[in-house]
Amino acid sequence: MPTEIELKLRLPADSIVRLQRHPLLKSLSTSRPVAKKIHTVYYDTSDYDLKRNNVAFRLRRIGKNWIQSIKGGGSAVAGLHQRYEWEAPVLGAQPEFKKIPNSALGRIFDSDTLCEQLRPLFTTEFKRSTRSLRFMDHTEAELCLDQGKIVAGNVSMPFCEIELELKSGSPLPLFQLALDLLPAVPLRLESVSKAERGYRLASGDKPPMVKAAQVSIVTEMSSGEAFQVIVRNCLDHLHSNEAGMLECGDIEYLHQMRVALRRVRSAFSIFSKAFSKSAFVPVTQELKWLSGQLGPARDWDVFVTETLADICTQFPGHAEMMVLQEKCEQIRRHHNDVARKAIGSTRYTEMMLRLGAWLNAESWPVPPGLPVSTGLLEVRAKMPAKEFSTGLLAHRHKQLKKYGRKLKNLSPRALHSMRIVAKKQRYAAEFFAALYPHGKTKRYIKSLAELQDVLGGMNDTVVAGQLLSELPAGENRSGEHEAIGIVLGWAASVALAEKTKLNRTWAGFERNSPFW
Repeated sequence: MPTEIELKLRLPADSIVRLQRHPLLKSLSTSRPVAKKIHTVYYDTSDYDLKRNNVAFRLRRIGKNWIQSIKGGGSAVAGLHQRYEWEAPVLGAQPEFKKIPNSALGRIFDSDTLCEQLRPLFTTEFKRSTRSLRFMDHTEAELCLDQGKIVAGNVSMPFCEIELELKSGSPLPLFQLALDLLPAVPLRLESVSKAERGYRLASGDKPPMVKAAQVSIVTEMSSGEAFQVIVRNCLDHLHSNEAGMLECGDIEYLHQMRVALRRVRSAFSIFSKAFSKSAFVPVTQELKWLSGQLGPARDWDVFVTETLADICTQFPGHAEMMVLQEKCEQIRRHHNDVARKAIGSTRYTEMMLRLGAWLNAESWPVPPGLPVSTGLLEVRAKMPAKEFSTGLLAHRHKQLKKYGRKLKNLSPRALHSMRIVAKKQRYAAEFFAALYPHGKTKRYIKSLAELQDVLGGMNDTVVAGQLLSELPAGENRSGEHEAIGIVLGWAASVALAEKTKLNRTWAGFERNSPFW
């Protein structure tokens, strides 16, 4: 079954003319734009059985002709969508199940009951302008500019997007074209297909909050190949929560984006041992910038919605605590606005495009922004992934054990350092888990997570004091000091309880022998 590879980008409708007149697009075009109207009907059961199986089934009318399509599987990383696709002509606007091939995607339709329950769920109606492109390296692609709407019942959603579908060659020029267009056209990477948006419109659901998926690496991989898979996994985690972060108020989207950032930064830290460290500098600088934009928002989210909320329930009606809570809530909203602005910025889009280009370069790894020929692939990048990970995990485990030997006398700063090592070790263990026995790996990661949670709780009490020091002076300073004193006293008692818990948690961690 053929695989469709395309880079999806969205743009404002008022930027279409600017895009069409761009001299670069004209220089790459090997055909004149061809416009056509497209009407598509998507089918599923009332229980969304196809969607649960990651399958999209549609009938599309182009002119007088109808095409039946099935899409499924694959992935979307940094806007680059790779999915299996099958299509065949049909006589009219009714599904023809006999034309579905006997394949992994097609077998879901073997059930007569399922086929009987399929019904039109939503439609897309849009105008498509298509042109062929050829790049300097002979890569060929098709650019489709789509503008229209998705309709589900009485509700609709407009869209305007570009699909750069790879016909032959490397995906790298697709990313480079997007980067070259970005200064003139406000493009955004689109991680969500029309089908996924249609399902959301039909159900009224918000974008799903996405947690990190298991990394699919195998023992046959080199450390360089494993790194590529791991970074793709982290970027998918990051990008999958972007829509929810921008559209919804739920703090979990921000939390997951920050976790994804920590994971990808940890991956670069891990593999700096395998590659030239200088190759990672442009990447890590941009990731550090984004972390700096999201970090304060997450700190204030935890402080206001967890720490301060718990304290306020113990002091109901306390006027100064209520004033303090409102003041902190305003600061929290400000930092969340800063975080959303960063995610919505051109700089963020450029960073993601450069990372996508970097991951798809033939000579790899290549620092984003530098010519492909400057890639530095070193000897350790060819080392088997399991051999590389075993040495790394053993080294980090020893670091943790050093902290554990003097646990009772560790200062808050040392405990923070221990937390960072524990966090990095957990990410590394999760990255390479598929290479080792499942049972031992699971137990080790669980004990690490418990250790990380306790150290995180202790760190939250330190952060609480730091955040309170950022508060602007109020009119009633004595009342505010009283409220702050309550919070600091509460934090001190929590820190004491967590330190007692830390000793038990560390003992539990030590009982779990290394799995490598």
